[in-house]
Amino acid sequence: MSYISLYRKWRSQNFDEIIGQKHIIQTLKNAIAGNRISHAYLFCGPRGTGKTSTARILAKALNCKTGPTGSPCGKCDNCIKIRDGHAVDVIEIDAASNRGIDEIRDLREKVRYAPVEGQYKVYIIDEVHMLTAEAFNALLKTLEEPPSHVVFVLATTEPSRVPVTIASRCQRLDFARISLADIKEQLLKIAKAEGFAIEETALDMVARAGEGSLRDAISLLDQLVSFAGHEIKLDDVVTLLGSADEELLFAFGEAMLNGEEAKVLELLRRGVEEGRSAAQIVKDLINHFRNLLFSKVGAAESLELTAEYQKKLAVQAEKFDLETVKAALRALSRAELDMKWHPQARLVLEVALLELLGERRVVEVASGETSGVRSRAAAQRETPNDSPDANATAGRLSKIKSNWDKILDEVKKKSLYGYVSLHEGQVLEINGKGKLVIGFRKGFSFHKDRLEEQKNKDIVEAVIREMIGEDIKVEPVVDVKGSGAPAVSAEAVRDIFEGELV
Repeated sequence: MSYISLYRKWRSQNFDEIIGQKHIIQTLKNAIAGNRISHAYLFCGPRGTGKTSTARILAKALNCKTGPTGSPCGKCDNCIKIRDGHAVDVIEIDAASNRGIDEIRDLREKVRYAPVEGQYKVYIIDEVHMLTAEAFNALLKTLEEPPSHVVFVLATTEPSRVPVTIASRCQRLDFARISLADIKEQLLKIAKAEGFAIEETALDMVARAGEGSLRDAISLLDQLVSFAGHEIKLDDVVTLLGSADEELLFAFGEAMLNGEEAKVLELLRRGVEEGRSAAQIVKDLINHFRNLLFSKVGAAESLELTAEYQKKLAVQAEKFDLETVKAALRALSRAELDMKWHPQARLVLEVALLELLGERRVVEVASGETSGVRSRAAAQRETPNDSPDANATAGRLSKIKSNWDKILDEVKKKSLYGYVSLHEGQVLEINGKGKLVIGFRKGFSFHKDRLEEQKNKDIVEAVIREMIGEDIKVEPVVDVKGSGAPAVSAEAVRDIFEGELV
């Protein structure tokens, strides 16, 4: 006898076995009991939440020899044929591969024929959003006024792509992602019945990896049994998933807290050498900092994590300030997006992590070492005419211009994006508010906007402060007179990206 995968073997066979969708099961049972069966249902929800299983059970309930009933026997010929996929009156259509108008026209021709074995013909159209516009139009009339012996069940993971004209003719039922607790309970039940053991921490990781999809979690469990045998440990899950384990993620957090650049790179190297991809590591880091964010604002309970994990999160979250956590999430999310298009994904992640640590250091320096400078700046603002002394202003401007190349070099070390934008600008003046005005030519507003981002402004201002010993804010503007930076030469582009001309 051929092997049957666990998710097929453990597919729900009656309404009571459906996991995590009590509101939908109650609705369908009441409809059958009250003889208020809709001619068309639209089952919406993420993958692996029970849409197709529920549709098949509904077909059983309608065609069972004892039915229609909310509790199909599962033993009569009709129930067995529907379970095995041999029922003449239950037609399953995969809209992803049968999406054209010809298939729907064929359906329209056959729908008028009476059922052969049961009381109803049930059409289950999976991934219905994949149908073409013409196919939807062909289905419309039949769906609106089907014969009394026909029930349509349309299932989709993307309800927004189903035309309103179709959706409005169906009774819509929304399937929710299955909770972590329900997935763990079902996985444990399967493990005991199948005769293999799994560690609690491994079970928790498998359940979380399912991301609300019971089918995905069961498929992963099946894969683990093939990989590790009948004793599944946390290391087996980590190895198979290629995901960062708990210890590695918290170590990343500590290293970033302490500003340990070498340690961060070492942890990244270790993760890659242990079989995790850079893409998986950045995904896990994003999830970790998201968990820290929720813990920081007192919403950790909504994360569906174990009590022990929540305690560890709370301890680390206490050491972070909220702005640092948000900055980490922004930087990692940006890196995840950039990694999809870059041939060296690991390099993108390494640079993003180092830039994040560099930005934190700049902010700390900016907030700690310049109280005297700030005091002098405040005293200047309190002068009667609220304008800086002309001679002092000229001196500061001259000092900035003479050190401009050094300023560019220092900014480049801390932020490549900030450097590229700053390189496109030209120092114009120190205005009446004491701000350094950097002009950009028309058409270069992208670089102006990039320089206005708070992290880039902070870096530029901190570097200028280091160079001239004074606190000066920058104000990027589009130079409407056209006196901004000159056009960038090929040589300049080569220098920025450290490439070569070909």
